[in-house]
Amino acid sequence: MGFNSLGKVGLVGVGAVGGFYGGLLARSGQDVHFLFRSDYEFAVKNGLKVTTCLDEPDRFRLNPLQAYRFAEEIGHCDWLIVAAKATANQNLLEALQPLVGSSTSLLTLQNGMGNVEFLRNAFGSDRRIVGGLCFTCSNRVAPCEVENYFPGYVQFGESEGPLSREGEQVMKAFQYAGISCQAADSLEDALWRKLCWNVPFNGLTVTAGGITTDLILQDKELTRRARCLMNEIQAAAAAYEVMIEDEFLEWQFELTLPMGAYKPSSLLDFLAGREVEIESIFGEPLRRGTRVNVHMPELQRLYGQLNGLK
Repeated sequence: MGFNSLGKVGLVGVGAVGGFYGGLLARSGQDVHFLFRSDYEFAVKNGLKVTTCLDEPDRFRLNPLQAYRFAEEIGHCDWLIVAAKATANQNLLEALQPLVGSSTSLLTLQNGMGNVEFLRNAFGSDRRIVGGLCFTCSNRVAPCEVENYFPGYVQFGESEGPLSREGEQVMKAFQYAGISCQAADSLEDALWRKLCWNVPFNGLTVTAGGITTDLILQDKELTRRARCLMNEIQAAAAAYEVMIEDEFLEWQFELTLPMGAYKPSSLLDFLAGREVEIESIFGEPLRRGTRVNVHMPELQRLYGQLNGLK
């Protein structure tokens, strides 16, 4: 597959996800401009370090890095990648505005539901907006330093149906950068499937006292709760004509096992005293399920427990 230039790419949210994928895209030759809310001085001095922890680790550092403190310094982009936490969406708008021109396409790599709708409401219903669901395990271990423990894949989808020409273009750029990718038949399908892992493992690691994913698998009651949560997500998805196979639910346990003592993003946020993405990962699927009369008592319980920890 040959190089496929995306033109000028802006990236907002240089954390575990944005730093990993943005770093890989920049290394592959894409013109990526990184907007920093913090760590700007560190980025200018030291660049961005990315490590993929495979049997033979892949380590690289981008230095110098196209790092910016203000969005106005970047200007309008051909593609804007939004990788910031969904909890920051309302505060992001001011930063995003200078990056979005009349022909800018957007890719959101954010967790949970409602992010594409948020961007469409902000930038127009005729805007090309692609959702990228990241089935991966990455952590920001230090300023401008990201480690990935499970490369996984990114699933791309759009609300209107199969991927558009622009959607295929951005997916091919990710593939050229060495990232495994899949095209979803619909964004709705990809979102519900991602929640099958995100809801139980992000949520239970927090409410069980700040434990890692391996301890969930070792505890019969927590494993039971995880399975119940997956079944409820499966039922809600079916009400929206998204059919998730039982085998897919079992695979969530199988892929979690080799992760070892992994700390999902919600747990890291909780331990660091940051706001957890409660609404996009837990609240929105609960509301959507309730809207179509799907009974989700385990998710309701988890949602209440997470809100009780605020």
